[in-house]
Amino acid sequence: MRVTCDVVTLDVPPGDAGSLPLTVVNTSSVIESVSVSVVGIEPSLLRAEPAALPLFPDATGELTVTITLPEAYPAGRYPLTLVVQGVTPGAATAHHELELVVPEHPGVRLEAAPRVVRTRGRATFRVVAHNEGNVPLELALRADDADRALRTSLTPSTLKVPVGGNAASAVTVKGPRQLMGSDRDRPLTVVARAQGAEDEVLLTLKQRSAIGRGLVTILVLLAIVAIWALAFLLGVRQVLGADPFTKVAPASFFAGQTAATAAGADPAITGEAAAGAAPDGALPKDGAISASVGATLTGTVAGALDHEGVGRITVDVLRRTRDGLVTVSSTATQADGSYSVAGLFPGTYLVRASADGYDTVWYPGAASAKGATGVPTRAQTVTTDIDLAVDGDPASLNGTVSTGDAAETTEVTVTARPTWAGATEDDTLTTTAAGDGTYSFTDLPAPASYELTFVADGYQPTTRTERVLGGQDRYALDVTLGSGTGSISGTVTDGASPVGGVTVSTTVNGKTYSVGTPTVGLVGQFTLPNLPTPATYVLTFARTGFSTKTVVVDLTAGEARGGLTVKLRGGAGTITGKVVDAGGNPLGGVTVSVGGGAQAVTTTTLTNGAVGTFTLTGLESPGQYTLSFSLDGYTTASTPVTLTSSKPSGTANVTMSAALGTITGNVTSAGNGVSGITVQVTDGTDVHSTTSAKSGSDRGSYSVTGLAPGTYTVTARRDGTVLATGVVTVSAGGTSTLDLPIDGGS
Repeated sequence: MRVTCDVVTLDVPPGDAGSLPLTVVNTSSVIESVSVSVVGIEPSLLRAEPAALPLFPDATGELTVTITLPEAYPAGRYPLTLVVQGVTPGAATAHHELELVVPEHPGVRLEAAPRVVRTRGRATFRVVAHNEGNVPLELALRADDADRALRTSLTPSTLKVPVGGNAASAVTVKGPRQLMGSDRDRPLTVVARAQGAEDEVLLTLKQRSAIGRGLVTILVLLAIVAIWALAFLLGVRQVLGADPFTKVAPASFFAGQTAATAAGADPAITGEAAAGAAPDGALPKDGAISASVGATLTGTVAGALDHEGVGRITVDVLRRTRDGLVTVSSTATQADGSYSVAGLFPGTYLVRASADGYDTVWYPGAASAKGATGVPTRAQTVTTDIDLAVDGDPASLNGTVSTGDAAETTEVTVTARPTWAGATEDDTLTTTAAGDGTYSFTDLPAPASYELTFVADGYQPTTRTERVLGGQDRYALDVTLGSGTGSISGTVTDGASPVGGVTVSTTVNGKTYSVGTPTVGLVGQFTLPNLPTPATYVLTFARTGFSTKTVVVDLTAGEARGGLTVKLRGGAGTITGKVVDAGGNPLGGVTVSVGGGAQAVTTTTLTNGAVGTFTLTGLESPGQYTLSFSLDGYTTASTPVTLTSSKPSGTANVTMSAALGTITGNVTSAGNGVSGITVQVTDGTDVHSTTSAKSGSDRGSYSVTGLAPGTYTVTARRDGTVLATGVVTVSAGGTSTLDLPIDGGS
């Protein structure tokens, strides 16, 4: 084995890939399958295309080697050795020395926990620096306060972080004294800097006042209530005048109404307006109000396992009253799990999610109203992120998987692997598809998504993802497995000894693929690898001085067909042609035999591609031959073909006539067709039955096909009673007509 490559130094940044070409020469005397391995780095970082390179003796091939490095691969220079070797025991290896250069790529990421602290004065934050580069970092930390009102300290203020590691620093913050007022946000930026890398994180000190805002609010509210109480008492006294205080409206309340309105008349009919009618824009006392005025709740209902939105979940908004919980509004989630409830009176509400197949949940995650948390709302304000997570009843997943080959029953293993974060191998289920391809998984946690993997010997594994909802009995889409690759190998001889230098070719996916047989070493042997299966391949064997020969090979799924022996003969005579029926349609599967030669030669017409065509090779020229054509259901045909030295190729196009006949006719009564009559045709040995047509212009007609030439008795029967009978003669490929008149038809 010999290998050459112009690349001796390969620069690959971390998180990237680098490639180099290798030229390999098979210096051995056998066919080799060549592969590449590496010494000096993790073998999984190297990939070769192709993974296995077939080479005949003295043949040359190309391999492309790709090295892919992870993001945090340490910087430096790495001496590597690429080892090229074959699979034959004791095969010699070849080496290529390579230096891998990984440049420095510093990177840092800061994160803090917590980022926001609410306190009256002092707070401590924990800042963690993560080294996301490929070199060790020496970080300098500093804290930037925009308004310079905070006193900060960092312990420690410098960090040494190894590759892939992290280090932490405590940030102590103290704000100025604040006597009263609202909470004040005091932002602080912590910056970490090293050579070639920098990051920052924003911290917030929410400083509370010494005198809380709640106490100030209570005092203000008490003052407002006192003022309103005084105004109410004075106002009522002025409005009601001398009317006494009672539990019903005094007479003076109706003083401004007209007589018609006071008596209960409809002002829309009388044309008189009530003096006390509600003004335009007034709000109702109950029910929903305008979305532009009322409050709005929005959120998402998602699965508790996979956190994906769930549609068609009923979301109820409820209010606590003296009579218990009252449903104020309801809606249903969209396909992505989102929902929105508008037109709510300002206040505090409970939110509930429920649906068939799911456990009822109360916001934020309670099983009943007792554990629920109220959601406060404000007028003309949208309250967001009222999210709920639901658990569903166990679901089932059914489907059908096939291999696309009805002639074989292949065992297919189906694996359902959950895709949600935190799922373990214990959550993975495996089953085997039944003989008809059906499979089923039951008691699946839901709602959730599952990755279905279908594996069968000789077929390419197939993966698809299905999602089941709570309590759902889901039927997945049908899956058809694609077959794996196969191979064909064997030996070419002249009947006595192997023959080298033979070109073996076939068609793969519309392209011609060919190999040659060795002339030294494993003389005459050939291998066609990586063939898609199942499929039928027409192999052509050609060599100067020999007649070209074709061989048809059927490969089942993933089959490696070996031991094929092909004999080439001298001579270059060839006869080609096409076989059709009387209508000009090509006939496949016709057996073509050649008489008149030293040896019998037989082939069949093609059933795929150029249907009906055939090729006969290896015939001695000059020579006179008789070609015979036979096919079940057709009359045997023959034709002579003469080959000469100047014209060693001949053509024979043949039309074959059908060997079977047909009987047709009508069952009639008083000249009209009669339907539903059983018509039996027999030659004394076989009985053929049919029924006369029921409707349309063909009413009463019948037809029996596929009859061998001969004399037949035709009988019309109803409920076992013979109504009419007749005798007719059938010729090969002909159609005979016999009408059957009966009495009492309908």
